[in-house]
Amino acid sequence: MVESKLPIVICDECQSEYYEQRSEMTALCPECASILYGYPPCSHIFVNGRCTHCYWNGNRSRYVLSLMAKAEVRDEI
Repeated sequence: MVESKLPIVICDECQSEYYEQRSEMTALCPECASILYGYPPCSHIFVNGRCTHCYWNGNRSRYVLSLMAKAEVRDEI
């Protein structure tokens, strides 16, 4: 498992735990902050189901998934 002494909090959007200091937004993991507000994405490297950089577990809310699906449709047009 990934180990760190950084504080771990839970994302308000996707409910994943993440390292608080790794996100540029309060209450959102780096992944949700990137998708919802355009912040730079984390360069995820997963070990045992967790990103070694931000501790995100890969969760995505229905809302985030719907935004991603809409973006894919726009990219195809």
